[in-house]
Amino acid sequence: MKDKLYIFSNNKINNFVTKLLSNYELTFLKFEEIDYKEQYTGANIVIVNCEEDANKINFENLNENYLIITNLTNKKLNLNKNINLLNAPTPENNIKNKIENFLQNIKVRFYDISIENEKITNLKNKSFCYLTKAELEILTFLLREKETTKNFIKENILKIKSNVETNSLESHLTRIRKKMNEIETIVKIQTKNERLLITT
Repeated sequence: MKDKLYIFSNNKINNFVTKLLSNYELTFLKFEEIDYKEQYTGANIVIVNCEEDANKINFENLNENYLIITNLTNKKLNLNKNINLLNAPTPENNIKNKIENFLQNIKVRFYDISIENEKITNLKNKSFCYLTKAELEILTFLLREKETTKNFIKENILKIKSNVETNSLESHLTRIRKKMNEIETIVKIQTKNERLLITT
């Protein structure tokens, strides 16, 4: 299953960029579609070609999960210190390395929790614990999608065929919920019939 990547641009996207990102499920959006409140759970690339583009974006309200690709200077963009910046034009290898490095270091934030690598932290009380690889994939997916089916997770994350009887997912969910309780997050995983929902 491919990770999602949002690309914001009001212009045609360079074929090199889309080819470079072929391992991701790409969603192309306009600058006006940036959601400054709900921006913590995924990777985002913003391509800014001119000052007119830059004036449509509130850079101060973006977080470290945004990579800005631009040919403008930092002063014209008024970036905060957390923003990842890639100045163009630059050699293709530099672009590739910068994007890959950015995508490997994406943090997932949702309400009071942050997930970085395999560590889940309550941002308010600073308590934390570690997730297994499978737990990390399940929880990260749930936080990004907010709602899904158990079968989807079994087949696409745990790679279990739908006709196979197993309690594997339930075991993972039990351990994830226990760890979330340990760090006292307000975020909960609810089960409704065969659906899983993220609630607060």
